[in-house]
Amino acid sequence: MLDDIESVDWPRLSHAYGPAEDLPGLRRGLAEGDEEALQNLFGSVWHQGTVYEATAFAVPFLIRILDAPDADTAGVLGLLSVIAEGSSYMDVHQRFLPRSKRDTDEVRQQIATELSQVAASRTAVAAGIPTYLRLLATDPDEGVRAAAAHTISALDRTGTEDRVTPALRHSAIADATALVRASAVLALAARGEAVDDQIIDPAPLPRLAAAVSTEATRRPDGADRERVPDAVVEVIERDAPACFGLFQRLPLDPGDPLTWVVNALAPHWELQIRLLTAWMRHPDHEIREGAVAATEVPMLKWRPAAARLVPALAAALSDRSADVRRSVARQLAGAGRANAAVADQLWAAVGPEPVRYGTPGAYALTALCRLHDPRADVFLADRLAAGPSTHTANLDLDGLHAAIHALGPWATACRATVVDSIGYAAPGNDRIGLILAAGRMAAPAADLVPVLRRQATSHPHATSRILGDLGPAAADALPELTALRTSVEAVVRVNAARAVWRITGDLDALLAVLRADLNQHHALQALAELGPAGAALADLLPPMFDDDNEWRAVCAATAYWHLTGDAAPVVPVLIRHIECVPRGMIAVQTLADIGPAAAAAIPLLRQAVDSPYRQAQWPAADTAIVEDEAWIQACGQALTRIQGAPPLTGPDPRATTTT
Repeated sequence: MLDDIESVDWPRLSHAYGPAEDLPGLRRGLAEGDEEALQNLFGSVWHQGTVYEATAFAVPFLIRILDAPDADTAGVLGLLSVIAEGSSYMDVHQRFLPRSKRDTDEVRQQIATELSQVAASRTAVAAGIPTYLRLLATDPDEGVRAAAAHTISALDRTGTEDRVTPALRHSAIADATALVRASAVLALAARGEAVDDQIIDPAPLPRLAAAVSTEATRRPDGADRERVPDAVVEVIERDAPACFGLFQRLPLDPGDPLTWVVNALAPHWELQIRLLTAWMRHPDHEIREGAVAATEVPMLKWRPAAARLVPALAAALSDRSADVRRSVARQLAGAGRANAAVADQLWAAVGPEPVRYGTPGAYALTALCRLHDPRADVFLADRLAAGPSTHTANLDLDGLHAAIHALGPWATACRATVVDSIGYAAPGNDRIGLILAAGRMAAPAADLVPVLRRQATSHPHATSRILGDLGPAAADALPELTALRTSVEAVVRVNAARAVWRITGDLDALLAVLRADLNQHHALQALAELGPAGAALADLLPPMFDDDNEWRAVCAATAYWHLTGDAAPVVPVLIRHIECVPRGMIAVQTLADIGPAAAAAIPLLRQAVDSPYRQAQWPAADTAIVEDEAWIQACGQALTRIQGAPPLTGPDPRATTTT
């Protein structure tokens, strides 16, 4: 079977880890049923979605191995499936390159080369269709037959309909096992074939596969809201829980079953909500927990979904299953302003057990802090006032970190205890979190400055930033800040020089530090605070507007406008960065400051506000909605200012800075 494997010059070919000289040994191990060999091949000839030069040469041997008596045939079919669906690394990742390198001859050539490898790999996998069809029809192992159907589903439809479609239809109707019939239905749907006639299958898994596939492909995402037929909804609602334990046997690796179903219904968020609400009342706690986890799908995609799902989630805070209660609280922690309707239920969830990381109480406390609920403020004051535990010299902040991060001027009850707790918190992130919280809460300088002076050496980044925000009230900290101006870390030098300037007005010293560190976005943000007083550095900024470092580009444009008041060269730069990421927030805030002269940004800002979709980019699941809500607010304020309100006469010292 593999006698001619050495006829390929494997060292000349490359895979994910370099020369492919190890492939002959891996193929032999694969033929002998070596699980490690299979896993190694998943990492080399296919790696996280990418195929390589050696992949197409390896595929014919993989197809032969399907008939090896000791091979993991279903596993090899799975490898062939993902190879057929593989992609070019650069084609997928080009957008993550620096701007200056995204559309170069070198990148275009690399993409062309890689796409030719992708095409060769798909052609090589397609050559195995006779083998896949034979396995689908005759292999005694239902797992192999199901995997064969899945491999066929990954192949291009063109030129294969006459052989493939009838075979899949026969398996979808006549195979003795529900698993294979379901896999055949999914394969037909993946190839664009109608499968609604299979909704009458006697077993729930094929019925569900047909119902979900029918609705997933019926119309494009976001298209008309034509009512989904009741018969289809009934099948999905009833059969998804019934198939909960069967999903893991499907070769498509669906992960969490209910999440897979909900994802497949992406165009229909109202149907998603109807199903999830029903499943959260299911008698089986595993179904309820799966439904709660799946609420993340519509809530993170559709802006209206949170308000519709939060009441049902809050009702499940009293679920008899501890796992369900924990999952519910975790989802509510990130549900944003929709939680205002269930604040009392969240507060009730804080008290039954100690607030620790991963407990419902910790998640509920975070949700309440994000709502600026005064009960959460008092709770934190009491918890912090308890001081260090008897087992450690450090303050116990377990379960409080996200709540502390949400503190701001609204939290008055715990302001003093936050300041008092700084010295007792564990050095590092715990202590830094309290320092930054004290700054956001506008703690009295008389209380805060002595504490921060003691932290200046050990935690210079946070202390120099907050002392600068305090301005003249932090004059007692000048000795520490003056020493930090010579720090080896640029951000500390900039923060310290900014703080000294805000305390004393020492402009020359600040300009000297900023000039030396102007390639740092922290320096550009500090420069923006100077306004016209920093005009001496304005000519250094325009070359940065097209910088590959997007933070630097945004902050340079922002600083230039604050220094010169000239919006013309700045607005196009800022418009380019209107997206829901931290630097995008700075861009939108600056466009708001510019006012009517930024009118070119109106269409993008209006689109951001009016879109039904969440727009946070790369967020953690528990902050995506919060970030999107802040984004809507910032874009709405910018629209108001641009469409009529006068521009600012000078920069807000805190509007364009980050810690």
